[in-house]
Amino acid sequence: MAVRELRSSQMSSPRPLTDEEQQKRLDRVVAIARRFGFVGRIEYRHVFTQSGGAQYGRANVEEMDLLVVYAEAFERDADPNDFSLEAMIAHERGHQLLARHPRISAWASRRVSERGEEVIASLLGKLLCDNPRDRDTLMGKASFEVMQYGMAADVASQRLEKFLTLLRALL
Repeated sequence: MAVRELRSSQMSSPRPLTDEEQQKRLDRVVAIARRFGFVGRIEYRHVFTQSGGAQYGRANVEEMDLLVVYAEAFERDADPNDFSLEAMIAHERGHQLLARHPRISAWASRRVSERGEEVIASLLGKLLCDNPRDRDTLMGKASFEVMQYGMAADVASQRLEKFLTLLRALL
């Protein structure tokens, strides 16, 4: 997976939306997040960031966790060669599972580095997705992250498959 270049529009502001269009975006985000089991507050912010399109924020209690989806998530979703909105939200839900699921968080607290959290969040997101393209995208993201550690592609693939088997068992 190649590193995504910033679109020129992401250096400025997103095109204006009506209140109705913003509400439709929020409704879509909420529906996807709830389908994946996200617990907490969900917001749509019509701004560009360099976050990749969405962010998970952990609060003191799960019900106050925060999922924020930004305007570039919808731009990326419109590009068939980029992450779908579903894949982005599944990845962020993966972060929540990593932080909140009793068995996964207990396992991860002893074994997963901060950098490794991105890999595990993508793998958890892959397990949540029904769409094969989204599953492939999230697996590709996890593979890219692991190979940045200097791991060969075949070794990375084997290791990720072992993690997937473990995560399925923990869920």
